[in-house]
Amino acid sequence: MNGKRRIARRQHGFTIMQMVITVAIIAIVSTVGVLGAKSAREHFKMQNSARLFATYAEKARADSVRRHAASGQEASIEMFGEGTTTYNVTMDFGSGVETRTFQLDSGITFGTAAAKVTFNWRGRLLGEAVVFQVKSTYLDDEIPVDVSGSGDVTIWSQYYPDRLIPDVTVSSAGDDVNHSTPTPTPTSTPSATATPSPQSSASPSPTATATPTATPNGNGNGNGNGNGGNGNGNGNGNASPTPTATPTPTPSASPSATPIPQCVATMSPSSISLSQSVDAQKTGTSTFTMSNGTGVRIISAVQAGNGNSLVLGLSLARIDGSGSSVLTVTTKNGAGNRGVFVVNVTTSPACGSGAQLTVSVSN
Repeated sequence: MNGKRRIARRQHGFTIMQMVITVAIIAIVSTVGVLGAKSAREHFKMQNSARLFATYAEKARADSVRRHAASGQEASIEMFGEGTTTYNVTMDFGSGVETRTFQLDSGITFGTAAAKVTFNWRGRLLGEAVVFQVKSTYLDDEIPVDVSGSGDVTIWSQYYPDRLIPDVTVSSAGDDVNHSTPTPTPTSTPSATATPSPQSSASPSPTATATPTATPNGNGNGNGNGNGGNGNGNGNGNASPTPTATPTPTPSASPSATPIPQCVATMSPSSISLSQSVDAQKTGTSTFTMSNGTGVRIISAVQAGNGNSLVLGLSLARIDGSGSSVLTVTTKNGAGNRGVFVVNVTTSPACGSGAQLTVSVSN
């Protein structure tokens, strides 16, 4: 009996339920591993693109300083708006100043409005500070690349106070020098005495006598006597009547149809500035107005380039005919939500080409 029991125990195996559970666990672990590896790879691509973009910005700045760039020959770097994947770098690459185009890694785009920074020979910007956002479509995350007014380039900065520094007001200094032009004093001079000149006598000129002009007739006889000779002349003439032109009737213009006014969409104001830290400036509004509209239209507001750095809300989602809807924009915290963004407001059916709102978000 003991031998039979030992043989029966050796023949025991895994049940179907155990196999299903084991396979399910292996599948879950594999999926998590694959997704983690893909996320890590996409994060690395986003970081690499942001660092490469910042490196070219630093190179452009150093090139302007090295060449002591004159006006019109400054180095610059430019991107072309939300959802784009290329940027241009203008600098001396070794054979003179030229522009080259560079591509971001696959799946990586820019997340802010089109911007260009130009460095003068001191390495400073010809303009205000700019924030570039390098975005990963897969991760739905962004890395900011800040370029300050002094030309400093920073990656992944959470708080960048460059826009909070007030502009320096240079006071004008006066002087005590009299810059007026002196006026010379006029000196009186004796006046000359005019000598009368004799008047010349002009002989009167003969007056011409007008000769009457004869009117021709159909029949006529004429005799003429003159100091130099005599002459007789007879003449008959028949004048043919001039034909009268037949008037051509002018066709009367048919009344033109009244043109139908086109639907026009506008935003007022067209740009707003918000802040992530100042409570009174975290939210802003703009009014979307539709003129000459007919029928019912559905209104939608989205951030350009499929971005999500802003919270958008409309007071009215439907307008019948002409009307207005208030667009409310609220900022989000985080370094990836700073910069200049474009909000597209459209209708269905379309009202013209829609309207755009530019939103500038700082710390």
